[in-house]
Amino acid sequence: MRLNVLTAAGLIFAVLLGPAAADDAQKLVDDAAAMVRAMSGDSSWENFAETYAEARGVVLVPDFLEAGLIIGGGGGQCLVLARSGPDDAWSVPSFCLVGEASVGLQIGFQKSEIVMMVMNDEALGEVLSGTAKFGGDAGLAMGLLGGGVEGATTLNADIDIFAFSRSQGLYGGVKLDGGWIEPDDTYNHAYYGRAVTASHIVVDRRVSNPASNPLIAALENAEAVGAQ
Repeated sequence: MRLNVLTAAGLIFAVLLGPAAADDAQKLVDDAAAMVRAMSGDSSWENFAETYAEARGVVLVPDFLEAGLIIGGGGGQCLVLARSGPDDAWSVPSFCLVGEASVGLQIGFQKSEIVMMVMNDEALGEVLSGTAKFGGDAGLAMGLLGGGVEGATTLNADIDIFAFSRSQGLYGGVKLDGGWIEPDDTYNHAYYGRAVTASHIVVDRRVSNPASNPLIAALENAEAVGAQ
């Protein structure tokens, strides 16, 4: 199971991430909405709003934690939403987990807010199915954008996912390298009241929860930035 990425980061990282509690589902949605509002209000967001407008979906990570000493790791809870239908309307969120493991000269701790722009349907399918990996020859091609992110800022048509991030802390490791995303069935069940897959939520739209409306509105407003 890919959750062994936490072991690679050691017990310190496991404590920092903390246990997942199903009744925190709405808080994660609210935190994601606040993050989108804050990041789309950042002046640097204007440079990437056009790319965001072309994205087929987003992965929202309000709290991505990294920690390491030689062997490092990071992770957090996340949400994935996608556009569909004749008006490209945003779906309700599906809950997910994101993690990474890396080896190299690194030390420290860092907390980041991340918006991943999923640029094509193939990459979105991998995110929803739990097979998404990034970094290395076998992974999805990642582009890193925004304040606090080291990496290329040139937009490239061959990139599967662009990650716009803001970070706090000191960390000498590699961001979003050797990572993965997989659905969180426990949170999905808690939020929608029944067992449902990520594809059922995001693609088939079999469930709804009005409490996610502020998040969807924040995503719609984030696109409007580029049209101003």
